[in-house]
Amino acid sequence: MANMGRHGAGSVTTRPNGLIQVSLTLPGGRRVYRYTRNPKAVAGLLRELVEMRERDLDPSGQTVADFLRSWIAGLRDARRQRIRPRTLEHYAMIVERHIIPALGKHRLDRLREHHVQAWLDADAAAPRTIHHHRAVLRRALNVAVRQRMISANPALGVELPDPRWEGQKPLSVAEARALLASTAGDRLGPLWRLALDTGLRQSELLGLAWDDVDLDAGTLTVSSQLQRIAGSWVRTPTKARRSLEVLALAPSTVTALAEHKRRMAGERTPEWRYYGLVFPTPRGEPYTNHVLLRAWRAACDQAGIGQRRFHDIRHSTASIMRELNVAEDVRMARLGHSTTAMARRYGHAGGDQDRAAAEALERALAG
Repeated sequence: MANMGRHGAGSVTTRPNGLIQVSLTLPGGRRVYRYTRNPKAVAGLLRELVEMRERDLDPSGQTVADFLRSWIAGLRDARRQRIRPRTLEHYAMIVERHIIPALGKHRLDRLREHHVQAWLDADAAAPRTIHHHRAVLRRALNVAVRQRMISANPALGVELPDPRWEGQKPLSVAEARALLASTAGDRLGPLWRLALDTGLRQSELLGLAWDDVDLDAGTLTVSSQLQRIAGSWVRTPTKARRSLEVLALAPSTVTALAEHKRRMAGERTPEWRYYGLVFPTPRGEPYTNHVLLRAWRAACDQAGIGQRRFHDIRHSTASIMRELNVAEDVRMARLGHSTTAMARRYGHAGGDQDRAAAEALERALAG
């Protein structure tokens, strides 16, 4: 055994098979070990162990899987909710389906950056999804660092794929007109029109209640979104705080919604489970994502515009407003992209500007 400098600085032993063992005794008498075959890595491992001792870290020996599950449980049991319920369910899904199968067997205090990098490199998901997976692991391991279970977060320095999404296919003005014309008499025609008019997210559209719509004023209030959490429908706050919560509606959209409301009143039966939603199923229930997506694909086929993602409607609204030279702050406010940075740079969009944007959109879509 080779003594490395002053007393308590650690020791290094080279085994007969060439494996180098680096060890150090922590307060309380527990001895911890690190192993490498690279002599150049010894100094770094010693520094890590010394830092662990100086910061009084307690590597409990639990696995990554144990820690991640306890982290999720802690978020669920917290008296004051720190993240949205839907986000928490998403975190739990990523932990169980993607992180634990790849990294869960490692001891938490022995998880290294190269383990995380190998996992990400082998992930066959889209680049943005890989970024989400790594973000969940990074957030969890930040907690482990704060709790002195590990000295550093091994998910911080990894390399990630380019997150830019190249699959967006917004509708052109001509395609948007074709969609509205071909679905004008359909049950969900008003939904496609409202989506193009406002750029609302799918969950915001499905969570829209008649209490949120003022047909006389030609406005709607974006107050919540509909999400399915643990098998139940829940109206939750919107994804991000909007600087413009009341959106102006184009006159043609108001007309379509008024007719839609009369139609829904005629459809309603005593068997309906009434939620007060603007866009319920024929049975009065909220639409699930896959049912709405099936209807959207059928609408695309009917209009002859080629298949799109539902989210591409939102991109279409943004693209058309940009072509119409609608100011950037107005576009972002209407789409709910308002941020502190945007406010500092562009200022706040007002209701009059939003009304003008809605009217410009209507003229473009009406041809």
